[in-house]
Amino acid sequence: MLHLDISKHVAYHKRCLGLLPNDFQRTDLNRMSLGFFLLNSLDILNQLDTATSPEDRQHWIDWIYKCQLPNGGFRGSTATKTKEHSVYDTAHLPASYFAIASLLILGDDLKGINRDATLLGLKKSQNENGSFTPVLLGEERFGEVDVRHLYCAIAIRDLLSPVKAEKDIDVPAAVRYIQQCKVISYISVLIIEL
Repeated sequence: MLHLDISKHVAYHKRCLGLLPNDFQRTDLNRMSLGFFLLNSLDILNQLDTATSPEDRQHWIDWIYKCQLPNGGFRGSTATKTKEHSVYDTAHLPASYFAIASLLILGDDLKGINRDATLLGLKKSQNENGSFTPVLLGEERFGEVDVRHLYCAIAIRDLLSPVKAEKDIDVPAAVRYIQQCKVISYISVLIIEL
């Protein structure tokens, strides 16, 4: 088994948390997801608390909360933040999941999250077939629909709603969607084998 040079991984992750390499800078709208994977990597290596300062961690917490929208959910980066409300500055389902998970990794108590608005946005983003749309621009739905977004939605629901409310997502529809995906996957395997 190859030796894992933890110090090099830590140095790279810390560097990327401060300044993304040139190749990643064009993905600024995905900064929340990149940040999650960098923070999570440091946490998995048991280096988050020793390789970063409390001030660094608070800075990242503050930045994540700057990505929260007043009407619930999180954007992928502050790059889309506008002074006036804009339909193009909207919550993104994976970014919302990555933001909440990152806050937990950083030790935040999640008290700054607008839970009710975020959970309402989650409910609005659910499609009739039980799947979830990653982006709502006003009443229009945008983005690919697949089980990744359902995972993000269920995780957000679980993290923010310890007591499930009456005005919750349609859980039976979500389960049916997963079952449908399993059937489609099975049929695809059969077709490939033919």
